Amino acid sequence: MRGISILLIVIVSAFVFGSTAGAAVHAPPGAGEERGIGTIGGTVFLDADANGVQDPGERGMSGVAVHLLDAAGERIATAETFSHACEGLYIFSGVPPGDYTVEVVPPEGHAFTHPGRGSPGETASTIDPVNRTSTGINLTSEVIRTTDLVVRDAGLVPTEG
Repeated sequence: MRGISILLIVIVSAFVFGSTAGAAVHAPPGAGEERGIGTIGGTVFLDADANGVQDPGERGMSGVAVHLLDAAGERIATAETFSHACEGLYIFSGVPPGDYTVEVVPPEGHAFTHPGRGSPGETASTIDPVNRTSTGINLTSEVIRTTDLVVRDAGLVPTEG
């Protein structure tokens, strides 16, 4: 039964910045408790120069559907990128330890930019253009304890039409 309740925490949607985002409504652990759930998120951005990195002036894209997939490739949660202060941001919180990927659904007229470019700390695309999913996420208890947010970003470019 505990597994079902954790899954429900992940699936709950919250109203954030005027858009629906896949975010759990979950209280942080109390004093002395160890965090047992993680957060996965990132930015979907328009990569104007198609270099795979979000450069100054390249804005986040709002209203893009993002899915959290489990190790079997099953969709367990869906978010939509924010449209206001944090334009292009999506977030999944309340995620239990496990193996995950993020799937981004590009809006009509857009395709993915080159993945795997950029330096540490840069907002760089991690989405494989063929299967539309990110590099894998091994969300271990150690990662949850030491990382506030596991990031998977996605760069999009307009398709020629």
